[in-house]
This record gives sequence, structure tokens and C-alpha cells, in this order.
Amino acid sequence: MVATILKLKFTTVAHQLRREWWRALLLIGGAVWSLTLVPMVFWAQTWLGFETSDVRGTILVIFAAVCTAGWMVVPLLVTGLEDTLDPGRFATLGVDARRIAPGLIIAAFLTVPALFFMLVFTVLSGAWRYESGWTQAVAVVGGLLTVATMVLGARVAVAWSSRAVNERRTRVLLFLAIGLGVAVVGSVTWLVLRDGLESGLESTVPVLGEWLGRTPLGAGMQAPAVWAAGDAWGAVWRLLVVAGTAVLLALAWKDSIAHALVHPVHRGGGRQRRVDAVMAGAGENNSGWWRASGPMRAVRSRMLISWSTDARYIVAALGVVALPVVFFAILMPVLSLDPRWAFAAPLLLASSIGWGRHNDVALDSSGLWLDIVSGSRGRDIMMGRLQAVLIWAAPATGVAVLGVLVWSGRWADAPGLVGAAAGTLGATLGVSAVCAVVFPYRAPGPGENPFGAEVGSLGASLLAQVVSSLGMLVVLPLVTVPLVLALTVHSGWGWVALVTGVVIGALALVWGARVAGALYDRRSGRLIGAVT
Repeated sequence: MVATILKLKFTTVAHQLRREWWRALLLIGGAVWSLTLVPMVFWAQTWLGFETSDVRGTILVIFAAVCTAGWMVVPLLVTGLEDTLDPGRFATLGVDARRIAPGLIIAAFLTVPALFFMLVFTVLSGAWRYESGWTQAVAVVGGLLTVATMVLGARVAVAWSSRAVNERRTRVLLFLAIGLGVAVVGSVTWLVLRDGLESGLESTVPVLGEWLGRTPLGAGMQAPAVWAAGDAWGAVWRLLVVAGTAVLLALAWKDSIAHALVHPVHRGGGRQRRVDAVMAGAGENNSGWWRASGPMRAVRSRMLISWSTDARYIVAALGVVALPVVFFAILMPVLSLDPRWAFAAPLLLASSIGWGRHNDVALDSSGLWLDIVSGSRGRDIMMGRLQAVLIWAAPATGVAVLGVLVWSGRWADAPGLVGAAAGTLGATLGVSAVCAVVFPYRAPGPGENPFGAEVGSLGASLLAQVVSSLGMLVVLPLVTVPLVLALTVHSGWGWVALVTGVVIGALALVWGARVAGALYDRRSGRLIGAVT
């Protein structure tokens, strides 16, 4: 069965490469980029070889911990895992999880990132070559076991997060875990940098490395240092900790495979409704631009339900927080940036929200046919979508603006920051509305893994992301340059930033809805074909 699954994987990849030249280009580019890093890895190996064993062990432990965190977080925030063999696709074949789990586990290690990291950690184990042969053997084993925990941990993290975010009972626990993780990262960063970067590296990093060396995150990389110090048992139990963790992760992945085989895709919101929220919203007769038409209100009501109950939308809403949090809590202290750089955090949040909507039409593919058969109402449909985003995005951006102003105490610059944030949100939403209609690509369906990437959508997704990014780069200077001038030249530019930001943001939002709506009416048939 293992050979059959591996053959199926390679056959699937070969068909994808022949069908999509974008995928082949990305694969070749990734391989070439990985090879260009090999000389740097060998240089790091040589440099580490001349360090003392305790310093060498600490550096390798910190490096392994950072790589492990990347393997856990990046698939959740970016594109998901390479998933040519989604366990759920075997559900109709009636196979047992015990038969296909070994093949799927081995297939997880036969990806470009996994193979590259195995090469990196094997090369870095050569830094112990000046010690005894047993020390280097322990280093090789510890490095490979560490990579095994990374690969399997990524699979389990994606599987468990998908299950948790799709179930209301565990969704709160997932959000608490995310908040706890952010708090831990922020606390560690503060401890390291509270006395300055250099002092923190000298005092805190060794203690942190020693602590991580007793956990599965760094025990495998700490084992050779302990062995070189003469503590054989300390090295052995550390290797056993990492090996046991890898075994537990493999069993957890097998359990996730078994769950996927017997649980069909859940497409409901999980709640029993007494009133049809969509029709109730469409039937309101309030006047005004905000409630201009029944179709617009119906789409807005439907999208608000999705933003509050659909796992894919909830993950998207949480994902936009990552970049501004990393910039404010990590990059600013590490690089010792001027406090005025904190004003970029709300702009990063607003632009992340807006840019993320570049595939909003495909994400709502289950309601696309209903919108299309209702008639030529593209403008109302697109405006309803944008309004649903603004209902939560505008308060979130406002909270970020207020938080930065309270933290920095620069209240005189409030008009410029408010205008730039409003302009950024409106301009990016307008650009994304057009891109969502012109460059749609398949997205996970309701109830499916929100962290996954749909097979066959790679080329279209790259094109849409590049075009939407270029569109943002064109319009963002129009609303951010006045803020930069207010912070660097004269505070009077803040009022200019307020006016230009609000006006350009509103115009871009309305223009984006109009243009996207007109294209929506003309491309309705192509839209269905592109997202299904």
C-alpha cells in the first residue's frame, strides 16, 4: 500500500506539472533557491565548528526552535500544506486508516521543503566533526529527528486547527491558544530586549537555549553538546524525547486521517435558526445609501453570517492580524526602530484586510449561483460584500489606530493616521473587489480545510496575488505619503492626509464596487467555471 500511495502521489504531481506550467516554474524555482542556500549552510557549519560546544549547542537549539515554529505557523497563515494526497479523498474508497497512514506519512517527507530541511540539518551536524565520532552520530540522529517533528507537527497542526475552527465547541479554545502564543512570543521578546539587544543576547538567549534544550523543540540539537560534555545519559534521554514526540505526532496524524475518512465535509453553520437572517435583512425597508437595495442587503446579511460562522472566513480574519503584530511586537524592538514606525502597524492591518479579499468571489462560491440567477445586479452584490467586510474591518482598524496613539502619545498626528488608515482600507478593498472578479481562482469549499490550497489553482492564485499586490502598490502612496510627510516634515500634513485618505478611500471603494459589478454581470458564466 505504501508503494501504491507513493506512486499515486508522484503521478498526481506529474499530471499537475504538465497541466500547469506555473506549478513547474514554482517547483524549479524553489529547488534552485534551495540549492543557492547550500553554500551558506556549509559556511554556517564551518563557523559553528570553531565555536565552543556550549555556544554551538545553544545556537543550534535556537535555530531548530525557530524552524519548528515556522513549520507550525506558516502553513496556517500562508498557503497551507502541499496536499496532493488529502486524506479526505480516500473516504469513498473504503480503505482503513491503518493501511494508508504509513504511505501518507512517508509522502509528507518527500516534498521539497522537507527534503531541504533534512539536508540543512544533516549538513549542520557536521559542525560537531571536530568532536568524537559518536558526538557527530548523535548530532545527525538528533537533527533528523528534529526535522521529523517539524514535518509531522505541521501536518497535525493543520489537521487539528481545521477541525477546531470548524467546531464551535473547540473554536474558542483555538482562539485562546492563539492569544496565549502571541502573549508568550511578546513576553520572550520583551525579556530579551528589555536591556537592549546586545545585552539580551548575552544574558537571556543562553538561558532560553538551555530551557529549550530540555523540550522537544531543541532536545535533539542539544544532545550532541551534552554528549560532548560527557553526559551520555543526558544525550540519550533527549534523543528519546524527540523520538517519542515524533511517534506521538505520527499517531496523531494517523488519528486525523481516520477522522477525515469517516467524517464528511460539514457545510452547515452548526446552529438552528428560527429566522432566515438573509431574507430578514433583505426585507428591511430602511432608506439611505447603507441600505440602498434589497439585493445589497441580502448579500451583506449572508456575508455577515459567513464572517461569524464559516471557518474559512474566521481564519482569514485572524490571519490579517499576524503581520502587524509581528511588525509591532518583534521587528520594532529587534531593529530598535523609532516610535513613529509604529504608525505603520494600523496601515499593515488595513492593507492586509483589503488585500486578502482579492479572492472573495471564489470563497463565496456556494452562493455565487444564487447571485447570478437573480439578474444583472453585480454592483449591488459587490457593494454588499464590501459593506460586510467594512462592518468588522473598520472597527478593527480603528482599535489599532487608537492603540498606537495611546502607546506613542503622539495625539497631534492622529488626523494623519486616521486618514491614512481609512484610505488604505478603502483603496485596497476597491482594488481587491476588481481582482476578485477578473482573476478568481478555486478556494476551499464550505466545511473543507480552511488552511489548504486547492489543487490546480496554483497558477491562477499566483497571478491574482501578483496583480492585486501591484494594484495596491500603485494606490497606497496616494494615501500614505501625506502621513509620512506629517511625521517627518511638518505636522500640518496630517490634515492633508486626513482629507486625501478619506476622499481617496471612499472613491476607490465606490469605484471598485462599480467596476467589479459591471465585470461581474459580463463574466458571470466564466466566474462559475473558474471557481468550481
